[in-house]
Amino acid sequence: PPPKPANMTEHSGDTSMFGIFILTIATLVLIPYTLYHFCSADNQGDNAAWAEKSKKKKDAGVGDNLKRFLTRGNLVVLGLWVGWFLLLWSVSTAVQDDKPFDPFEILELSRGATDKEIKKAYRSLSLKFHPDKNPDPKATAYFAEFITKAYQALTDEVSRSNYEKYGHPDGPQSMNLGIALPEWIFPKDKKAGPLVLLGLVGIGILLPLIVVSWYMLRSNRYTGPNGIMQETLAFYVHSKYAVKESQSLVRVPETLVCAMEFITLKTPSEHAAPIEELGKLVKRSNPELKDKPLFWRRKAPVLKCHLLLMAHLDREQDIPEKLQPDLKFVLGKAPVLLEEMLKIAAALPRAPHGFGWMTPSLAVVEMMQCVSQAVPISIRKPASGKPSDVSLAALMQLPGVDADVAKKLKRKNIRTVQELCDLSEAGLAEALTQAGASAEDAESAATLALSLPTLHVHAKLSGPDGDEDNIMEGDVVTCSLQVALTRAGHRDERYEMPAGGKPPKAVTPLLPTPLREEHWDVFVGDQASNSILCWMRVNLAEAEAYALKHKNEDLEREAHAVAGSDGKPAKKKARGQVIDLRFPVPPRAGKYDLQLIVMSEDYIGCDKTVVLRVKVDPRTRAAEEGRDARSKERLKEWRDEDEDAEGSQNDKGGKQDANDDATTDAGDDSDEDDEEDASDEDYDSDETGEYETEDEVEDDALESKEGSQANDESKKDQ
Repeated sequence: PPPKPANMTEHSGDTSMFGIFILTIATLVLIPYTLYHFCSADNQGDNAAWAEKSKKKKDAGVGDNLKRFLTRGNLVVLGLWVGWFLLLWSVSTAVQDDKPFDPFEILELSRGATDKEIKKAYRSLSLKFHPDKNPDPKATAYFAEFITKAYQALTDEVSRSNYEKYGHPDGPQSMNLGIALPEWIFPKDKKAGPLVLLGLVGIGILLPLIVVSWYMLRSNRYTGPNGIMQETLAFYVHSKYAVKESQSLVRVPETLVCAMEFITLKTPSEHAAPIEELGKLVKRSNPELKDKPLFWRRKAPVLKCHLLLMAHLDREQDIPEKLQPDLKFVLGKAPVLLEEMLKIAAALPRAPHGFGWMTPSLAVVEMMQCVSQAVPISIRKPASGKPSDVSLAALMQLPGVDADVAKKLKRKNIRTVQELCDLSEAGLAEALTQAGASAEDAESAATLALSLPTLHVHAKLSGPDGDEDNIMEGDVVTCSLQVALTRAGHRDERYEMPAGGKPPKAVTPLLPTPLREEHWDVFVGDQASNSILCWMRVNLAEAEAYALKHKNEDLEREAHAVAGSDGKPAKKKARGQVIDLRFPVPPRAGKYDLQLIVMSEDYIGCDKTVVLRVKVDPRTRAAEEGRDARSKERLKEWRDEDEDAEGSQNDKGGKQDANDDATTDAGDDSDEDDEEDASDEDYDSDETGEYETEDEVEDDALESKEGSQANDESKKDQ
């Protein structure tokens, strides 16, 4: 082939630049991923209860710590960083090979070296790299390509001239424009060029478009921060198994398992035998299922999820191994789906007054408690006709405590969790062990019992004007709560609150999913009309921090106002976390016993109910027009506030005028006299709209008086 011109530009790939490009992308992805991984790992490390963490610190050895560090996620991150450093080393090596030709650097000389120094350096390098001295082919190539040319560039006049002009002893070189892509993408064969171009277009353009389109289509199926499928919400609202107005706790699982996430769960043919075995296992604890043929005729994924949920609530230990991954999936999705059901029941406006439903809202939260602590629904809500014993359900939420253990504890006069927590930690574990629980279950039960919260709630209801006795139809009232949260574990000095104002992790030892933060639901409802007037999901970390700080105070005692320095009662100091709820009163006038209910999503027996007695007066026409006593009182208060504000402004203005008078001269006094003369005039808005003097005002008053006397005389004559 003909030789290329010296100044010809060559376009080719640059492997070193491509390595830099890949290294940059890897760095942008790897650093955030590493931070996210270890931050999430730290949060999961805080999941353990305070008692468990203190025991782990004592019992953990070197092997346990190493095993805890060498997790799959940590090994993946470590491998990615090893690959990153290998790529960095490769790129740095490639960049060093691409250095520009510098004879002084090659011969290891300074810029001002003399000819004698150049010859001496060349001689020493020749002894090291000359083919006669070093038979290595790499040394021979380096001597011919670099050392010899560097010596010529500094000693030969033509080579030195070329180096000074073009930067190389051989004269002008072809310009090489490198692209940050591997060199094999740019083949010398012209026939392979279109194929390479087609591959680049397919991989660089078409493939990302396909991936993005698939992701968008898939993401449209989900909605909300919890990633719930849209079909699931449609089932929960409009289907046969939707959330209903009078739905009790027993009917909640039927709606829960109708989620699209469960319907689309893969159920291969080899799951048929484990599902049948699981069905027999569940029938032993729930014999009423034998008389429900429709229960067994549902789709296989729905039936499987329902049976797994019931097996978890019954604390069955013999669940088939093949169904264990599905069990974790069901228990991982159940809290999120129940949260969506709660939103539909409590927050979705319903006819005729636009309030949510109270019965299904409370039932959904009760289901959350049962799932969190693996308590059967029949214990939490017995069949109709039997009284509900919440204290028994609260006791049976402890690991290892079943009906037999509860009976033995009852013989020892331990009927509630509170009576169990009154014992010491060692006495608590001993009582459970003597009642029939295993040592491991007794330890877990002690941890849970010491973590169970107790609420201290004070509530005050006030109308729009701050008075609870003057509430009318259509008013929006405010319920102010003061909440303090205590635990039996607060007696331990080692107890610590999570940093950053976060709530502690819920202790759910029987839930095989990662622990989550404690959450509470506050309801204001009217049981007579089955209405939820207000619902709020709250975090009571501040309430626990207050109780932990005031251990020795009586938290049940309501705060009292202390007289201030001016003799007026000062504002009451809050005794706990303050929560303000604003909601409309029932639409019709009358007396109502509203219920303020604070419910835990994680524990049984920790709920608190406060009765709010409200009298709603009818809204009269006078009230609508502002002519009633309350409107007049408000108007008076507003006027008093305006007068106080004007008085304070006048006081400030008087002080300013006094200062101005002290600094004025005689000329200013004459101007003030003129202003006083002008202020003696009155404004007559009924006639001409011009100012009148005092004499004119007196004449007008005399004329009006004479005119009235004349009218009286004419009336007497008539």
